[in-house]
Amino acid sequence: MKAFLDCIPCALRQALETVRRVTDDPAVQLAVMNEVNRRLATLDINRTPAALSRPAYQVVAELTGAADPYAADKRRHNQFVLDRYEHLKSLLDAAPNRLHRALQLAVAGNVIDLGIGVAFDIDREIERVLKAGFARDDSADLEAELAAGPKRILYMLDNAGEAVFDKLLIEELSAHQVTACVRGGPIINDVTIDDARQIGLTDVCRVITTGSNAVGVEWAETGDDLKEAFATADLIISKGQANVETLMGRPENLYFILKAKCQCVAREFGVRLGDVMIVHTPRA
Repeated sequence: MKAFLDCIPCALRQALETVRRVTDDPAVQLAVMNEVNRRLATLDINRTPAALSRPAYQVVAELTGAADPYAADKRRHNQFVLDRYEHLKSLLDAAPNRLHRALQLAVAGNVIDLGIGVAFDIDREIERVLKAGFARDDSADLEAELAAGPKRILYMLDNAGEAVFDKLLIEELSAHQVTACVRGGPIINDVTIDDARQIGLTDVCRVITTGSNAVGVEWAETGDDLKEAFATADLIISKGQANVETLMGRPENLYFILKAKCQCVAREFGVRLGDVMIVHTPRA
């Protein structure tokens, strides 16, 4: 997905919110903003929105030494959702279609996103999604593929906390061979291997990394594990905006599961801001 002009001020907002997390020094904050602004001016607008947002976090790390400003929030969000794990399981048990309910819960978890800069309420989001459903719903395609026999599934994770919802869905896919993919290093509140261990995901399925701490997937930095997983997967489940921004248009059999958190993404998919969706792009 190509970036929009709207992505430029969004990247600057992300830089300011991030540097304010780690220092109150206005001189350092200004230095970060100036450097991010300089780097944005050199980037091709035809790159992905994720690529335009990455300098916001790189510069903060370089100028402040804070490599993981969101670490405490990630641990807190992981534990927050883990504490609700039995309740979430009960919602699955009460559903006439467990897989569809697991998909709904997984997309409800996508509201946990500190890069967007919008407050969220997990319990209210679950209630809203279970009531309203998907604005775009290609879940029937996914259910039909899974019912046809065991599949090799690559599951691209997005945010900490949200990953507990993904763990529930992955457990529902136990008849299939699932490989989960996390970021190769800290970026915003995205899931890393440490988060996967904290929530017990490494006990449920194989977990690999993208090979870098890029926002989404930066193909020039992709590790061999992920390249092999893409080449051998029967289908790929991709969570969240950063992954859709960097994976949309690829030839693999992809299912994008996300909440539209900005107007640009909402327009791209023909939904309203705040809508949730499952969008299938079949193998080319």
